[in-house]
Amino acid sequence: MDASFNADEMKISVNSIITYVLNGASTKLPIKERDIMQAIDKKGKLFTAALERVKEILKETYGILMVAVPESKGGKCYICFSEDSGKSLLMHDEKQKSQLILLFIILSFIFMRTTTSIPSITETHLQNFLKTLHIDFDGPHAYFGSNIRKLITDTFVKQLYLKREKSSSDLETEIKFCYSWGYRAHQEFDKKCLLLTTAQIMKKPVKTFGTKYDEVCKDEEDAG
Repeated sequence: MDASFNADEMKISVNSIITYVLNGASTKLPIKERDIMQAIDKKGKLFTAALERVKEILKETYGILMVAVPESKGGKCYICFSEDSGKSLLMHDEKQKSQLILLFIILSFIFMRTTTSIPSITETHLQNFLKTLHIDFDGPHAYFGSNIRKLITDTFVKQLYLKREKSSSDLETEIKFCYSWGYRAHQEFDKKCLLLTTAQIMKKPVKTFGTKYDEVCKDEEDAG
């Protein structure tokens, strides 16, 4: 600890930040650094030091990782997540479970359908795929809820699970959107798990999906 910081003041700052972050983390929305500063009324070197200590405590005590979102608009912000949050349904209530399953389906589809040269899918493509599973973009679903469109185009996007961008084609007269994995999805979801699950559902050897299998293997090599 920096000798210039009063121990009590540091402790109060750390506890205040932890309380704020844990309360905000449940929504899975990015937490803006300036909002944390305003909430605890601290800034400068004390805030920076306290925030770094908070990251350590969250990881050591709660198993939560707090990481900065790259290229975030409107100032620096963070997301909090457990390394197992995208892998286990035991950590969620029934509503969260249903959303996580829908998200898993969508992310799997995007992963299996995209390539390095074509990194996203169109909204129409996603809608048509979901229809094959009897999930209507603009209709209620008995398990996934009454507003599928809002969940996909708003909630998952704001939570950074999905990235929704306007199509860049100059030939299109109407505005169209495309989807790719968001920053949080890359942190929480294991592509190998998605690939293995897809192969199991389709009853095919995982190596059948050559390009995706190679991609997963390369990611594992890079991580190792």
